[in-house]
Amino acid sequence: MAHQKLVLLFLRLSIASVFLYAAIAATLDPNTWISFFPPFLISFIPAKILLPGFAVYQIGLSVWILSGWKSFWSAILAALTLIGIILSNLAALDIVFRDFAIFFAAIALAVGSYDNHHKK
Repeated sequence: MAHQKLVLLFLRLSIASVFLYAAIAATLDPNTWISFFPPFLISFIPAKILLPGFAVYQIGLSVWILSGWKSFWSAILAALTLIGIILSNLAALDIVFRDFAIFFAAIALAVGSYDNHHKK
């Protein structure tokens, strides 16, 4: 049981750190990061709103994941976010291929947290 808690902690740390890094990096260098959004989204929501808004979302998701509160749902949201990033950037697969590992880490966190989710 102690090992499972440690595994879940490391999964939370790894997933949250990626979202935190992306939020900070996008804030510091928005011109590089805006290109990861699909063009239709940028035409619908101005980049000056979209990028900071997504950064706030990523920070919020990171804090939620780190807290361990309802980690099944935070992991599912992280996985959905990552699959959205991957599918939106298939042309940049040489860059986003690492997101597959993070996606599966989020799935692992959801699976590992599933029992705790259903006990309450």
